[in-house]
Amino acid sequence: MKKKLCIILSLSILCFTGCSSVENLTFEELMEEVNAKHQEVEAVDVDISDYIGDLVDDEQRNQYYLNNTQEKYDPEKVLAQQEAMEDVTYLFDAFHDCYGPYEYFGGAKVFDEAEDKIKGELQKQESIKSADFEQLLLQELRFVKDAHFGINMQRTNPVKIPFFFRETAFQRTKNGYQTTEGKKVKSVEGYENLDEIMKRSLSKEGEPVYYPVLLKDCDFWEAFETPQTCDETLTVHYTNGESEELEAEPYQIYTEMDIEHPEKNKVVRAWEDGEIPVFQFNMFDEKHRDSILTGAKKLREAPISILDLRSNTGGNGGIPGEWMERYTQKSVSGHKTVIDTKEGIKIEDSDTEETWVEHDKMLIILVGKYSASSSEWLLDLAYNVENVLIVGENTSGAIIGMTSKISLPNSACQVDIGSGKVSLFPEEEGYMEEFRGVYPDIWVPAKEAEDLILQFLEHYGVTES
Repeated sequence: MKKKLCIILSLSILCFTGCSSVENLTFEELMEEVNAKHQEVEAVDVDISDYIGDLVDDEQRNQYYLNNTQEKYDPEKVLAQQEAMEDVTYLFDAFHDCYGPYEYFGGAKVFDEAEDKIKGELQKQESIKSADFEQLLLQELRFVKDAHFGINMQRTNPVKIPFFFRETAFQRTKNGYQTTEGKKVKSVEGYENLDEIMKRSLSKEGEPVYYPVLLKDCDFWEAFETPQTCDETLTVHYTNGESEELEAEPYQIYTEMDIEHPEKNKVVRAWEDGEIPVFQFNMFDEKHRDSILTGAKKLREAPISILDLRSNTGGNGGIPGEWMERYTQKSVSGHKTVIDTKEGIKIEDSDTEETWVEHDKMLIILVGKYSASSSEWLLDLAYNVENVLIVGENTSGAIIGMTSKISLPNSACQVDIGSGKVSLFPEEEGYMEEFRGVYPDIWVPAKEAEDLILQFLEHYGVTES
């Protein structure tokens, strides 16, 4: 990081004891490490012909979206075998004609096999209840690993939710990990590489530490509605012969949005914590474009600012680029390539010649499991901007597809099936992953992210130069 960064800490941070073997980074060194990690991600390089199948004109595609039934889905409705068969044919015709990641997930060979298998199951019964029909479709479409795709709001695959083990705080040393009291970790049962589970975090007092974090599969709506418990404990063995069993805290997806009463939601908010401006917007909503972009302008005026995306599930895909350009006053490119596979054209490609944007201000972005889609597109851009620190949880992981809704004619199943586009991100680095999302730079429970990062900055004396 360049010396022009307008952030000064009165103390060196990440220094837990006087022991020279303990990680001892100044704030500037920490940001150099974060910037270097972000710069390692390279733009995706693809041959778009690998993802383009049969070309389909707009008129044929649009018929699926314009012919939506007004009938409400009833899970108790009983479908005759022929009605269910007709719905399956309609769904797989829509996949072929409309679905952007069709070739990405195997093309006609894979989708035709799934269609035949579903119809084979239906031939075994004279009728089927709509709820059971829905589950049959979801089960046989598990290969469609696209978080935008769903049937009656149900997804084909579980999401990866984070479980935090915060009973004991750890430090990183040249030789491994130790507790903040100095007990050296010999091993953790089941995990040979401790760097995979030990995540840079903040204590409940805002002090830099490491905690184990495990990602586990869970249904999104279950994790949204009720606290989840981890099916695993961690047994830590220390070099002094002692052992300790750690339990994870219950986890529930955090958001400030009211799904049942959307009229109550505040899309755009701005406030200050001390001298630090905080800007939050909870949708990439065209109706709020002006106020969203004005927020970017206000944040860039401060040497350090916070953007809160913890309750933002996405929306208009054009706003992320505008927001980052308004914030940095420079053109910002990301790492993705967007292809309209039904028109056979590349919509968006990364500029690989000049990707890194030097920036002398610091932007802290708060994220959580509810942060999805266009929020993750904004993070992809932010990865190419100097002095961005991402704080919170791994994000939703809704990046490959898009959302457009069709209705199956007999069951009235509501199917989210994107209209023609696929978004491709670097995969070999494990950068963004569907259903898992993007990793933060500092791991903390999303609900606590704002309070903890402010304690962190206050504790270590952030001042303006």
